[in-house]
Amino acid sequence: MRYQSLTIAVVLLAIVFIAVDSSKFLQRHIAAVGDGIKIFVLDSKDSISLSYRKYISQAQSIEEYEQKLKDYERLELELKHAQNELDNLVVFDTQQAFYNDARFLPSRAYSYVNMGDYSRVWLNFDVKDYPEDRIFGVVQDNKVLGIAIMEDGRLMGLLNGDKKSSYSVYVGDEKVPAIVHASALTSDNITADFIPSWKKINIGDQVFTSGLDGIFIEGIAVGEVVSVNYDFGYISAEVKPYAQQTGLGYMWLIDTNVPVQTSAKEAF
Repeated sequence: MRYQSLTIAVVLLAIVFIAVDSSKFLQRHIAAVGDGIKIFVLDSKDSISLSYRKYISQAQSIEEYEQKLKDYERLELELKHAQNELDNLVVFDTQQAFYNDARFLPSRAYSYVNMGDYSRVWLNFDVKDYPEDRIFGVVQDNKVLGIAIMEDGRLMGLLNGDKKSSYSVYVGDEKVPAIVHASALTSDNITADFIPSWKKINIGDQVFTSGLDGIFIEGIAVGEVVSVNYDFGYISAEVKPYAQQTGLGYMWLIDTNVPVQTSAKEAF
């Protein structure tokens, strides 16, 4: 029985092949179906390939646009920086004054010495021609910022409030002598110390450099007296500095150790 069924299947299959082989109509339809399948497969392949290329192209375009956007942003920042530099230089140039007994040297703060300590900055200035014990006065907007000293072959700015920033001043219209240094009460102020007890100091008195320390010239604004203390035969005064320690940028170094003759020769 099983062999009989197999024989029938073989006979039917042979009949189909003979019919297909002898019938052009069936051949055409079978070929058409086969061609349709092939075309569908090829179209699907092309569609997938095209979609992939479009995706890659879009991804590349997006990447290019993102890079251009970054370039534009960088260019905008560079232009803004250049404009700020130009504005700073214009303001900076208007601050310069000329004296016969001192040299004023341009400099710029470029970083803090230690993170979190805003009273010490590195200054961009070539110190190779100066002795290691040279002390410069530091001025910005015609106000005292502090002093500058040599440190490891570089120039370090010690701003008002630093424990090593100290210089001589006059207080008030009577030019009462004093020495300013860091305040022990608050970092916002500095202290004018060693004022003779017989001198009269008032809140609101103006404090300015005396020029007696060889660091500054006389008459540069330092700050204003905000409180007066009497202790051990001396008077001390808390002084609110005029100079701000934010946005330091460009500043002037005062070198009072240059002879007048040297400056005159260089001027001509």
